[in-house]
Amino acid sequence: MRTRVAGGRLTVVAALSAVLLAACGSPTTGSSGGPGYITGEGVVEQIAVADREPLPRLRAATLDGSEFDTAEHDGSVLVINVWGSWCPPCRAEAPGLRRVWEETRAEGVQFVGLNVRDTDDAAIAFERRYRLTYPSITTEQSGEALLALRAMLPPNAIPSTLVVDRDGDVAARVIGQATYRTLRALVDDVLEPTPGSSKEAPDVGGDAG
Repeated sequence: MRTRVAGGRLTVVAALSAVLLAACGSPTTGSSGGPGYITGEGVVEQIAVADREPLPRLRAATLDGSEFDTAEHDGSVLVINVWGSWCPPCRAEAPGLRRVWEETRAEGVQFVGLNVRDTDDAAIAFERRYRLTYPSITTEQSGEALLALRAMLPPNAIPSTLVVDRDGDVAARVIGQATYRTLRALVDDVLEPTPGSSKEAPDVGGDAG
């Protein structure tokens, strides 16, 4: 699946509208008991440099007992992932997220998760199972963070991922499950941007992470 430049902003194929409607509609409940998650592979949107909006400041407690503050990562590329341990697509994408984090952190990329509709114990167990070493904001405080991101992510889009450029502007988002190939391409695109230009978004899917 691809997006193409139209009027300066990369517009997403009609599938994105369907995903957003599904995300914002009545929550569903899967066999895991988690309401409102999006099944299947995600839909990707890249945003032209001129059309990017600044990420609101996020500051909250994390599952490891520390605090995450986006202001402390000015000049870094940020990847923000909304997830829950109860969410099957979150489990499916976790290995790919870990791989991109491990491959790019030395290049100035910082990951942070927003853990939602969960318990800290379940979330910490999830992190241990999938060997996720980047911080995640606790369920107790993730609601406020999601509220700050309401113009950028629908509230029921779980999982979803934002990629933020070094200027602190949102450069791309994935609504639904992000594969390794897609996320790595989005991060690479922001790490080495072509000034004033927009690139075709990478394919979504084709790998399992």
